[in-house]
Amino acid sequence: MPNTITIRSYKYPDVPYVEYSGELLEETSHYWFVKCPQNNILKHHIKKKEIVYQEASLHFFSKYHGYTVSIAINDKMEPLSMFCNISTPCTYKDGFITYIDIDMDYVKINQEWYIKNSDTYVTNSRTFNYPIQLTNFAVVSLQELKNNIADNVFPFGITNFSSIEKYSHK
Repeated sequence: MPNTITIRSYKYPDVPYVEYSGELLEETSHYWFVKCPQNNILKHHIKKKEIVYQEASLHFFSKYHGYTVSIAINDKMEPLSMFCNISTPCTYKDGFITYIDIDMDYVKINQEWYIKNSDTYVTNSRTFNYPIQLTNFAVVSLQELKNNIADNVFPFGITNFSSIEKYSHK
């Protein structure tokens, strides 16, 4: 896969969480946009297993916002579902995009958005003594995510991502 890049997420403060690879489609001063093929393998370090994702997917990794976005797509590059992680801003070094997953997810299925895993966030914030700055950042990031969805800020509000795929080297 040309322009292969590996994504590594961690749980606070630095516990390896998940890892997978994809093709870097686009990089701007604000984000990386990655495409993963059908049947992509995700290594789940905490559960010590590999998970195969049947659908192809697109992934938005912000350099500044406190969230990532995973978009399951069909063969026509139309979004099927969206899964957003509240996270630290992403960084890149030596072929790896990394971030800390802050245990709160915002998910879109059948045109409806809802918060997922807020109980995990509360439990882990206490168990791992999240600093107050991280807790505040998570709350602000969730509201910023909701605002960007409402305002159709990229990658939200897109009904077909085929114009992005032109960057793909297939």
